Amino acid sequence: MIRKILCSFSNVVRLPTRLCSCVCHPSPVPSNTKLTILDNGVRVATETNASSVAGVALFIEAGSRFETACNNGITHFVEHMAYKGFNSMNRCQLQELLRCMGAKMTAYTSREIQVFSAKCLTDNVPVMVGILSNVIADLALNECDVEVEKMNMQLELMDADRDPRTVLFDYLHATAFQGTPLAKRVIGTSENIERFDKFYTTAFLCEHYQPYKLALIGVGNIHHENMVCYAQAKLGHMVGDPCCESEEGPTRFTGSQVLFRDDSMPFAHVAVAFEVSGYNSPDYMQLLTAKNMIGTWRKGQGGGTKNGFPLAQAAATEDICEYFESFYIPYRDVGLWGIYFVARKMDVEDMLHNIQNAWMHLCVTTQFYDVERAVNQLKLQFAKNIEGNMRSCHDLGLQTMYSCGRSGLDDMFHELKGIEQQGLKAVMDKYIYDRCPAVAAIGPVEGLPEYTRIRAGQYWLRL
Repeated sequence: MIRKILCSFSNVVRLPTRLCSCVCHPSPVPSNTKLTILDNGVRVATETNASSVAGVALFIEAGSRFETACNNGITHFVEHMAYKGFNSMNRCQLQELLRCMGAKMTAYTSREIQVFSAKCLTDNVPVMVGILSNVIADLALNECDVEVEKMNMQLELMDADRDPRTVLFDYLHATAFQGTPLAKRVIGTSENIERFDKFYTTAFLCEHYQPYKLALIGVGNIHHENMVCYAQAKLGHMVGDPCCESEEGPTRFTGSQVLFRDDSMPFAHVAVAFEVSGYNSPDYMQLLTAKNMIGTWRKGQGGGTKNGFPLAQAAATEDICEYFESFYIPYRDVGLWGIYFVARKMDVEDMLHNIQNAWMHLCVTTQFYDVERAVNQLKLQFAKNIEGNMRSCHDLGLQTMYSCGRSGLDDMFHELKGIEQQGLKAVMDKYIYDRCPAVAAIGPVEGLPEYTRIRAGQYWLRL
């Protein structure tokens, strides 16, 4: 059953089909959450509470998924340049203004969403909206600042290449979605970074940062009507160009393996993932529950046989792992579900055997108490997602971008209540049983079984 998205519209206009695939039900809408769509397609969403500190964010449908091989990394470059000032306000003036307001501004870029957010007093929300809108409408791009940030990005690229986890998940996307936009790194390549300049970046901003890709989010003691006025004043002048609508590209998954052997590393880092559905899928909640049933464990936490997760019990009692983490990475229309673990080179095969054994139990012998424990953990995670204005702002922004609405906490709890073991078995059987995985590994990976053996471990002979 598709999740119900609850929202309230002050004004509804026609948007591209992929942004308006949700169904809104005005009757049970949460009283403190409202959503308005401006005439040019900009979405404005607010959640009202009594806090004097507000969270404001500008969400943009942008990232490496919407880039080409020649400009891969430019969205991340825009993130860097956002702190360098605007045509109407230089960097020193921007820093002084933020200091005087006591505001904190942050930003991040993923494969399909870019976020500029700020934490400030409620009285300073209009100023903060102006600053965030200037990021896409008034970026200065001074030649000196551009060269400095290009150098900083090269250093960041070197730091990323020294982080095993970052490299591993880049490899995982590259092999799982090879030949598609999702395979590209967010940070880009050193060759591309060198060619970025003011004219290149300005042309990219004009072409790709269209109004229908924007969502302005506010959480705090904010009046929705005022927020709409701020958005109309700062972003209402933007005119979308249908000819510039960027495509997400294909999402072809390839069962494959990529290894980078480095025997000088103390531990092997391995990730195994399967193609699953994305954020708006009816299987989203079941996939999250299954992720929690595998769980996360690290060697320092102890517990031994008292761990609630069977895989954690095996890792602790047999000492075959330093750390493991089950993950579900959902995108708009596709996702990766799997596990990442760190182990000594002689324990990699044993750990992978235990992982696949746990996965097969999910498909065949899932117990109701395992489902209940995972559901309770999910409830806690959902509650934490809206703890504080900044977390709630991020949650509201993601739901607005992906679903053009918002699902309340009570509705998510109600949906979780309907998850039962037979349905979960069916979802796991659909996505991971007898399916080809994508495997990425770096470090001393000589002990990792070859791909055909890993593939053979994804089914049990059943009568």
